[in-house]
Amino acid sequence: MPVETLYFDVLQFLYHLALAVLVGGAIVLAAPSRRYDQLAGLALLLLVATSVLKLIAFEDTDIGPRLVARWLALAVLAAATLYASAWASSVARAFRAQTRDFDDLPANSAARREYAQLATSAARALRVVIVSGLVALFLS
Repeated sequence: MPVETLYFDVLQFLYHLALAVLVGGAIVLAAPSRRYDQLAGLALLLLVATSVLKLIAFEDTDIGPRLVARWLALAVLAAATLYASAWASSVARAFRAQTRDFDDLPANSAARREYAQLATSAARALRVVIVSGLVALFLS
């Protein structure tokens, strides 16, 4: 069935493209940025949509440990992406923008320490995105 094959190929391509954007962006940037955060949100939506469509159309009869492990990896990836891109990095950027003369503050000031903690936790979440994304890619 050529149409079914084309549908599967398109879903697989979009699924892998979304994973490549999430994992590749996290590897290249190593820290969240406004541009990556926006792109990560779109890629995450694409990843969820293609995963659900693949499950409905092609994987509904073959639910085994490999599929469950892939979905767990995708859930971890989604949670880490949302934490890093939708919360921690955006809060850190807003905090920095709202703090007057942020760059002139001493390194040990409370504002700089709080910003550093948010940025560090976002970077850690990106490492989780990388690992869980690679696991999902391996299992797909």
